[in-house]
Amino acid sequence: MQKSKKDLKLLFVNVCLRPGGFTKMLPVGLACVLTYFETKGYDFTILDIDIDEYDDEYVENYIKNNHFDIILTGTIVTHYKWIKWFVNMAKKHQPTSKIVVGNSVAGSIPEVFLEKTKCDVVVIGEGEISAYEAVEAIRLGKDLKDVEGIAFRDNDGSVVKNSPRKVGNINDFPFINWDHFDIDRYITQPETFPDKDAKPEDMRAMPVITARGCAFRCSFCHFVFWDDPYRNRSAKSVLAEIKQLQEKYTVKYINFWDDLSFASAIQMDRFCDEIIASGLKFKWIASVRVDLFSRGRLEGANALKVAKKMKEAGCYSVGFALESGNPEILKMMNKEIEVEAFYETVHTLREAGVICQTTVLFGYPIETKETIKETFDQCLKAGLYPSIGFLMPLPYTVMYDYAKANGFITDEDRYLESITERQDICLNMTKMSDKEIMNEIKIGAAKLNEMLDLGLTEETYIRTKGYKNRLDNKKKQRPRLDPDNLERNENDVSFNYAQTDFKFEEQPNT
Repeated sequence: MQKSKKDLKLLFVNVCLRPGGFTKMLPVGLACVLTYFETKGYDFTILDIDIDEYDDEYVENYIKNNHFDIILTGTIVTHYKWIKWFVNMAKKHQPTSKIVVGNSVAGSIPEVFLEKTKCDVVVIGEGEISAYEAVEAIRLGKDLKDVEGIAFRDNDGSVVKNSPRKVGNINDFPFINWDHFDIDRYITQPETFPDKDAKPEDMRAMPVITARGCAFRCSFCHFVFWDDPYRNRSAKSVLAEIKQLQEKYTVKYINFWDDLSFASAIQMDRFCDEIIASGLKFKWIASVRVDLFSRGRLEGANALKVAKKMKEAGCYSVGFALESGNPEILKMMNKEIEVEAFYETVHTLREAGVICQTTVLFGYPIETKETIKETFDQCLKAGLYPSIGFLMPLPYTVMYDYAKANGFITDEDRYLESITERQDICLNMTKMSDKEIMNEIKIGAAKLNEMLDLGLTEETYIRTKGYKNRLDNKKKQRPRLDPDNLERNENDVSFNYAQTDFKFEEQPNT
């Protein structure tokens, strides 16, 4: 018997990615989807695991004791192991519930995910319309084969992957309704870089989407909108949403929550004009290209003029990725940048009073001690300490295909269960050992720390304060010894799980 929208019991689950973290990030993707459902007449319940950091026992009891017709969730692929557990656990206790999973944890690997879990529907790419139409098909008893942008198991158990959804105008989507979340607890733990000039109580920050996708295709990077064109919202729409957030939640900081907010200085220049003209006062952070100014063919005084306009419009920090100082590695990354552009961007923004943040990524197959040093030398030249991470091949990327083709990944499910954070060496494809890589990074980081007089300790060169908090929290909550949860042995750099001599390093019980 068909149920009405109001009678269908829906549960949205917000997972906890980083237990013990010192910030809490509002779930932008999930919030976009549930807001869309709300505009279509659906009521729902939210299980926000993140804000209260509910443990697995609490989550299991909640699912066991509360029946929902449809459960919807999603997260990034590094949380594959937990989502796999959650889906199979939910089906165990509520076998008649339909489970829909989106974002990269399922959408980037639909075949693997459907094979290894009891998930009913995987949403691929842009989630609002596809998830809604899938739920409508389930409610009305219609064939899922007519829903674009999803994958599911057919009656015979085979995986069906429907045609991709044709994306629409992102200006047509509703503003996120954040009232469904404990908003004050989220926004008083700022998710943006700290402003040295602000009092902690004034650091009320919220995310806003200005664009979907990216105009570029780096070989290590996966994002939900990979197959979709790069799309910007209109400045009018973005500013209207910011005004609403200011009035409703007294927000003073905006984190432009995009894979790439601004691809060129020309794009940035026009947006800043709109902010200034609006009269709205807020501080903001955004992701931009390393070659922000050179890509727009702006140099010297013209570039500085745009940078100063950014400052006037409220920009206090931007993030851009150098990733490597070695031209050959940059080419393998498909970064499409020249290292010189990095210095130009840093110099111009600093002169305008804008804080610069950058990231580096070690571990490409051609990485050596010399290329590691080269990257740190470039950071030293720019006077910038980077966020340090390691190559972690993610599904639906060039480097993931490379890892599979070259025997580094032979069991996708087990590899996906093993990946953690970018600060960990999850898969080593270089000719160096993990220890050698770490030693070289410590040498480079120590020199950079000394020359920039930062006062960092060795344990914080790579692992930030937030990462350390999460690590400490995990140690406190570590379960009893379980072979499936143990770390790999140093000598198994290939993750070839078919090896008969594969061994685990035993960890002490705590």
